Amino acid sequence: MIKFKLVGLILILFTTISSCKEDNAASVSINHKVWAPALIDKNSSSNPSGQILYYAVLDCEKDDSYRFGTDGKLTINRGTNKCNNAELSTEVVNYTYNLSNKELIIKGVKYTVADESAVQLKYYTAIPNATGFQSLIFLFE
Repeated sequence: MIKFKLVGLILILFTTISSCKEDNAASVSINHKVWAPALIDKNSSSNPSGQILYYAVLDCEKDDSYRFGTDGKLTINRGTNKCNNAELSTEVVNYTYNLSNKELIIKGVKYTVADESAVQLKYYTAIPNATGFQSLIFLFE
């Protein structure tokens, strides 16, 4: 009987520790790597309902990189291909991310995070219905 209780206690302890590790991993997943613009959605099942439009990554943006710092700063490093001559090589902007409601705010613009994993970051924003679409999706890998 004591062995059975001990095994039960160990299982409860293991479950508690495992769930804490998952919470910590999820809370830092957006800033666990340097992201690059992506063209292929690796998880279309996480798309919002309604008509969607993927952000068309420009050729000059394909070599850019994005790092979400733990300090609330998003660092955008423009690659060697510039979209215009006045473009800065590095831009640092403020962001906030509310993990509980998946709200990401970058430079005052609100987005909803639809997918955050080791292979993809996907967020979207509502766009005017006059476009024929309800959401504009941004992809990163």
